[in-house]
Parts: sequence; C-alpha cells; structure tokens
Amino acid sequence: MAEADLHDWTAAELRAAPRISLMLRAAKLVGPAGEFLCILRDVSATGLKARLFHSLPPEGPYALELGTGVRYRIEPVWERDQHVGFRFAAPPIDLSALVEESGRFPKRQLRLAVDYPVTLVSQQTEHPAQLMNLSQHGALIALDTPLALRQPVELRGGLFPLRHARVRWRRGDLHGLVFIEGFLLDELAQLVAKLQNRARSPGSLTRVNQ
Repeated sequence: MAEADLHDWTAAELRAAPRISLMLRAAKLVGPAGEFLCILRDVSATGLKARLFHSLPPEGPYALELGTGVRYRIEPVWERDQHVGFRFAAPPIDLSALVEESGRFPKRQLRLAVDYPVTLVSQQTEHPAQLMNLSQHGALIALDTPLALRQPVELRGGLFPLRHARVRWRRGDLHGLVFIEGFLLDELAQLVAKLQNRARSPGSLTRVNQ
C-alpha cells in the first residue's frame, strides 16, 4: 500500500471511531527528546488529536501521559497546523478511564521534566542551580546551598525568564518552588520546548513559535 493511501486509510480509521471532544485538557507527550506539553482536542478508543505549540519532536517512540501518571503508547499518523493525529499502539483503550483520568494515583498538576542550568538569587546572592522539572505554578531545582522554607527567591538564566518564587519544601539539595506569577499553558509549552531543544544537537531542533 502506498504511503499516501496508508495515511488516508489510518486517518479514516481514526475518524470512524466515536470521538469525545476535550477542550483544553492538558497532557504530556513523552519521548526520547524529553517531555512536552500538549492539549488534547478529541479522543476515541483508537486514537486522538492533540494540539502542540511546536513541531512534533522527530524521535519516537511516543507516549501520552495524563495528570494521574497513566501512560498510553501512541504512534503519529498525521501532522498539520500544529495539530497531530495519533493512534494508540494497543487499541482499543478504556475511553472512559482516559476521559475521567482515573488511575492508581490522584490527578495532580502536570510537571514536565527538564534539565537546564539556571541562576537562583536569594538575599542579593546568586547561586548556580539546576532546573529539574517545571509546571505552570512551580519548579523543582537542585541547589547546593540550603534555603529556608517560604524564603523569597528569583529564578532566571539563559532561556528561562525571570520568575519570583518562594521555597515551598526542601529535601536534601532538592527545593520545591512556588511561583508568585505563573505561566499560561501556551507560555509553558513553548518555554519547555526551547529548554528541551537546548539540550539537543543543533541539527535536531524542533521549530518553536516565537
């Protein structure tokens, strides 16, 4: 079967399955290039459509991860206008479980794993730190200097924009920060894509909207 015919057949198969529209349902697209934020537009027992804020990272395999930590293996079928159609690698799935985001663990705010050097400013002193994960309203950093709980700090550096925050918890060299001003979903998606790209070779950069 020709590639064009295969695309038409798989796309038609995804359209034929009953779909449920999901407006602004955030999820994680996980692959060898890192974790990326996506927005689920609609889903069926055989596949889904997701909104990205950049091109699809070229490396597979891919997985979709929900806020409960449940993952589904997915395969891209088409990409157009920053929307990507995926089919589930092992269909049919439990559609109600996906829509309701039920699982072993309660749903929580999506945290996207990153590995990016930043600067933390506390009491007018700069400290090198490593950004470990990022969400709309907070971050996890590794820092050699222990900080006091509820201590006000600034986080910035390179591609990471200035954010004012407070220390929410501390465990060893790991510090959980809560932002005073958070990110919008699209801001977070584009920022994380840029941070993930910086860790990759120049020839494999994903195109990101400015």
